[in-house]
Amino acid sequence: MTVVVKKLGGSVAVVIPKGIARDLGLTDGTSLDISTSTDSIVMRRSGKRQRRPVKAIVSQINRASYRRRQREFPESGRVGKEIW
Repeated sequence: MTVVVKKLGGSVAVVIPKGIARDLGLTDGTSLDISTSTDSIVMRRSGKRQRRPVKAIVSQINRASYRRRQREFPESGRVGKEIW
């Protein structure tokens, strides 16, 4: 398959055909690392981890490792230059 390099601002861009993007699971916002090799351009997924839902992250928190902390500021009254 042949694609054409197009000018995009001060750079150039290559459009990845829809079928290839679908096969590789590429979506809008997918990060890729680009490198060169003699006469080739190599693109690989970035080493970043995929985002996890907040519920999955919170479920792994060990509540015993946190102790109740005292407030640093008084419960009432001004602390700085707030307008109350």
